[in-house]
Amino acid sequence: MTVFIRPARDADLPQIICVWQRNIRTANTAEDIAELFSQFKKFFFVASLHASTQEAERAEKAEGAAGGKAEIVGFVAGSVKEDCGEPQGHISGIAVEPAFRRRGIATALLKRCEEAFRREGFKRISLEVRPSNSAARSLYEKFGFKPAFVVRRYYADGEDALVYEKHI
Repeated sequence: MTVFIRPARDADLPQIICVWQRNIRTANTAEDIAELFSQFKKFFFVASLHASTQEAERAEKAEGAAGGKAEIVGFVAGSVKEDCGEPQGHISGIAVEPAFRRRGIATALLKRCEEAFRREGFKRISLEVRPSNSAARSLYEKFGFKPAFVVRRYYADGEDALVYEKHI
């Protein structure tokens, strides 16, 4: 099986929502995720599972529903935030299904999203992460993110968020 990183398509949204809700402990509803997708689709990328590289390449060239046939095993949801009047890229969510972790998929998704942010002219990327999520923190730090500050009781369960930033 081949994992292929590509821009998200409308047909991918139901699978993105499922992967998000299975893997990210957050209060985001399906409607919240769909709204984020509709506003910032150009910053959403998926990791889709294909039988071969040739099938992955055909899927990349296909339009519409063809993109939704492959199993989505991960995604990154980019968005835009303002900081002191300056827009910056923001990672609103990223997840990879447990069976596909530690294969470089999250790193590849982050790279694609960063490329899209860079093309928009953004100078920084931010994200929030739970202090208890040491695996994610390690990934972000290896990718060049640095802890910037803490937001107290950010998550619905009362856990703080560490805000990480990266200058690009």
